[in-house]
Amino acid sequence: MLPRARSLVRNDAVSLDHNNIGEFRCVVSAGTKSETAVLSLPRYTATERKSVMRILARHTRGGASSGDLPDEVHAELVAEKLSPVPDATGAFCTCSGRIDPCLHVTAATYAISLIVDQMPTSALAVRGVDLSAATTAEDVPRRWMPIENLDSTAFFG
Repeated sequence: MLPRARSLVRNDAVSLDHNNIGEFRCVVSAGTKSETAVLSLPRYTATERKSVMRILARHTRGGASSGDLPDEVHAELVAEKLSPVPDATGAFCTCSGRIDPCLHVTAATYAISLIVDQMPTSALAVRGVDLSAATTAEDVPRRWMPIENLDSTAFFG
């Protein structure tokens, strides 16, 4: 089943319908039918979100806005029992398949893993972390300055 699920993802038969806090919802087109697969993840509590934000603020200068999640941040999140990917998840599919997980859930899981691989902070966002709050104007490295602060005559001589 895994090769078939990967093939569906590779051939763009899986699309992320929408993701809300706590769930990814995918539409999987296999053959002539389309099914909806929903993967549910537990949300962080308010206390856990604050802890995640403190860790992000301490380690990532501009990292949250780039979508990257450096190894040291991931390691600290796991050490604090705040892993971006939880141990327990739920899955639901609209199909009548008897195999658990079905082809659609397997394909959706594979598609979501590709999304999280490309933008690791999306795993935090779906669990309720407001990434826009983790990024401020101060996240720009100090060696950078706004271009309007340059004196063009002095700069270009």
